Amino acid sequence: MSSLRGWKRELLEDAAILVIALAIVFGGQLGLQLYLGTPTPLLAVESESMEPTLYRGDLVIVRSVDVSTLRVGDIIIFNASWYLSDVPVVHRIVQIQNVSGELHFITKGDNNAGSDEYFRLASDILAKVVGSVRYLGFVTLLLLLPGGVWAIFLLLAVFVVTSLVCGSFAPPRRYQEPVESQPSSRSTRIVF
Repeated sequence: MSSLRGWKRELLEDAAILVIALAIVFGGQLGLQLYLGTPTPLLAVESESMEPTLYRGDLVIVRSVDVSTLRVGDIIIFNASWYLSDVPVVHRIVQIQNVSGELHFITKGDNNAGSDEYFRLASDILAKVVGSVRYLGFVTLLLLLPGGVWAIFLLLAVFVVTSLVCGSFAPPRRYQEPVESQPSSRSTRIVF
């Protein structure tokens, strides 16, 4: 009976850890949204157009921005009606023109030969890139693929099974007093 109670207690502890982890993840996402002022503070780079600055699969951190503060050289996220998808584009501002009091932003991917086909208006600009984490966006890109969610579940299942087989989730061992031993005649070398 006591082993059953122990099993229930372990299950409750594991559930509590899972709830805390989920709260941290979702709370962190909400905190980033509030702090960075954008509903999507983390985005994955989907193409090679910004190499070598940003690579496909990089995770970019973006912040809402007042377009009047943007400068040539800033990397922005924008909607592009000329692009064949609803996915926002990540490119660098290469020129800013003031046309009758309206700002026109000329953009270009660092890896592209020329500037983008059309200029961006203030209403097209969603955010400014403020940082990036190399390759972390591949998880997001994998989820967008057909069957991507199942691939993530499969990877997690393989990890859990491997951990169980290898004993990573084994219960902690009880502390045992060290056994007194005779000093060894061998010496330990430390090499720097």
